[in-house]
Amino acid sequence: MNLKRVSAIILRHFFLTMHQLERFFDVIVSPILVLVLWGFLSKYVQNIQSSTLASFLLGGMILWVIFEKVSTDIGVNFMFEIWERNIINVLASPITFIEFISALLIISLIKILIAFTTMLLMAAIFYHFQITALGFGLVLLWINLFIFAASFGIFNVSLILRYGHSIGPLTWILPFFVQPFAAVFYPISILPPIFQKLAFILPISHVFEGMRYTLKTGQFDTASFWIATALNVVYIFASVGFFVYTFRKVLKSGRLVKLI
Repeated sequence: MNLKRVSAIILRHFFLTMHQLERFFDVIVSPILVLVLWGFLSKYVQNIQSSTLASFLLGGMILWVIFEKVSTDIGVNFMFEIWERNIINVLASPITFIEFISALLIISLIKILIAFTTMLLMAAIFYHFQITALGFGLVLLWINLFIFAASFGIFNVSLILRYGHSIGPLTWILPFFVQPFAAVFYPISILPPIFQKLAFILPISHVFEGMRYTLKTGQFDTASFWIATALNVVYIFASVGFFVYTFRKVLKSGRLVKLI
């Protein structure tokens, strides 16, 4: 066995890990985020009744899947067009890029409706949990989640347009950067003060706070809903504005054809 050749392979993978987001995330960032997430959850469950906890966890997981799937699906579908070398064919057709992104949003909406219905049935049958107990408030929570997820997805596409397919792994990574601060499984009050400020500017943290409030009291949390809605207006306009700016820059520079 030649140790120099072995060390060469090890060195190659070290440099790949330092320069490729998916490798770096898997080795370093992902374990840290998991520890932060479940560390705060462990702190929260020490003083809560188990029956209520089960509802909070199941409800949080179901609503989180909506955000995570929609936000990643838009970017993934766009990446598939690049990997299959079809993006130029799409753009050479009469369809505009805005129409193309709108179609990706509708596709994501259809997929998540199917997944959401499946999760509702599974939760009701196997865990006797019915998130529909939230009533019409569930629809309002769902809309806010979808809007923020769509903003995230549009932002992902903008980054891919600007920096190329090498940054594609961010499509999968970015939602999990948000998760520990989104109060998915525990209230914002559990977080350290500096993290609470970060959580406050995230619409989905108010969505999950509203979900827990409704499950606990049976009343809709109007304040959390309006805060999430106001933040979503800011995020959707910012993401669309960033996309339009990036798309124009890419067209002028000719970088679009380099995507393939």
